[in-house]
Amino acid sequence: MPMNLLTDPLLRVRTASAERALSLPALMASLGREPDVSLPGLQRHQADAFHVFLCYLAGAVLARAGASDPVQDEAFWREGLRALAGEAGDDAWTLVVEDPLRPAFMQPPIPAREHGKLKPKAETPDALDLLPTAKNHDVKQARAAHAHPDEWIYALVSLQTMSGYLGRGNQGISRMNSGFGNRPVIELVRSLDPASRWRDAVLRLLRHRQEVIDGPNPWGFVRDGLVLVWLREWDGRTSMPTKELDPCYVEICRRIRLRGTDGASIRAEALPAESPRIAAKELNGVMGDAWLPVDKSGDEQKSLTVSPQGLTADLLRRLLFADGLEMTALHRPGPGWEGSLWLSVSVLVRGQGTTDGFHERQLPIPAEARPRLFGPPELRERFAALARTAVEQAGIVHRQALRPAVFALLEGGPEDLRLDRDAIQAWWAAAARRFESLWTADYFPWLWRVPDDFDRARCERDWAERLRAHALRVLAEAEAGLPARSGRRYRARVAAERILLGAIRRHLSLTEEELHERAGTA
Repeated sequence: MPMNLLTDPLLRVRTASAERALSLPALMASLGREPDVSLPGLQRHQADAFHVFLCYLAGAVLARAGASDPVQDEAFWREGLRALAGEAGDDAWTLVVEDPLRPAFMQPPIPAREHGKLKPKAETPDALDLLPTAKNHDVKQARAAHAHPDEWIYALVSLQTMSGYLGRGNQGISRMNSGFGNRPVIELVRSLDPASRWRDAVLRLLRHRQEVIDGPNPWGFVRDGLVLVWLREWDGRTSMPTKELDPCYVEICRRIRLRGTDGASIRAEALPAESPRIAAKELNGVMGDAWLPVDKSGDEQKSLTVSPQGLTADLLRRLLFADGLEMTALHRPGPGWEGSLWLSVSVLVRGQGTTDGFHERQLPIPAEARPRLFGPPELRERFAALARTAVEQAGIVHRQALRPAVFALLEGGPEDLRLDRDAIQAWWAAAARRFESLWTADYFPWLWRVPDDFDRARCERDWAERLRAHALRVLAEAEAGLPARSGRRYRARVAAERILLGAIRRHLSLTEEELHERAGTA
């Protein structure tokens, strides 16, 4: 089986009307014309990587054709994708090309002197994928013994476009702040349907591409630059300058070659690389990526990296209000958009050889809340300040009120409270996670219900009352579920509640009368 993505039906596709297998151009045509298109072989952590891949391909093809409408037929996409490959022809779109001197899909040519050095890498697509084997994340490793070809396609795209540094010889992508960072995919969408989302993204991507080329363009990107980075031979030591690239370049970061004759017998081989494929280390991941905001909160600009805490309410707030972040066209509504929106965010958080979890969120933005995010600057700034203060209040309750209260509860209400007892830290961590989950779930619905002509002091008091209620709930759950000194149980409960309410009274805007009244009715 040739396994040519341009001509062979390698991608399993499910629509409202049928299930069938399509070529890559046929899939792009289907995304343009049909609703509710899904890919059964695509795992969730691969979905946004493949979405970005399809968008960059469409953007590059349309830009070269002088077109802007992503609704095109299969022949248009096949011709455009073939043109991107140039002299490499259909080899660039073929899953397995036995001659390592020729490119294959997402696989660069290997110098002849190194052909004998290729080493076995993976027998299954999930073993090739970007997830480090230290954790399975509910997906067992090396399980796909009889893989469909599309599973290899998705694994290649995931590995080559989303990976960071993973030990000597395993380089990371350019669209990431350092090899130990991550590449979040952040996009404002008006539909969660993959086909509708793709069409909207391509239209805005074309505007973003034009802005990059016409702007300062520190990368030197060119209109007819290289899109398929895997076309060029890679010796593992030479890095490619950004001035040779199109803004919609689809990169690779590993020297991988597939061998085999069909999906069941494919295997991956690899060679190490001493240097990254794209020469951009000093740019800190700021590569004009349409899905990746630039973090300007520190001394130097860098691409946004999500911390091991994941998609916290504070990070989502920063994304919504562009707090210390430079956003792109994909983070703003398109012309004529009406109704509700979603902020779609996904990221695989990485460390030094570890994975700290795959995180995703589709945050609803009701239609009535849109002006405060994308409307007049004065209104936006007022809501941004309120949103920031609300997060700060939650942090105060967390650190200054709930934490000492839980410690007092577990220590039996001592005269001298100690917050450094290791034996209590694990119990406190569970209570802290519970409190964060409660106020985070309440945060954005509360923010959207605030009227445009709000009184800030009143809103802050209302939010403080909500935080107080959540903290009291967590403390009550701790009293019921955590170990306690039986002889000091009553003393511990009284001390814990006194510490909690006293700290809220001192640090937030609630009076003592309000606290006791509401505590009694909680």
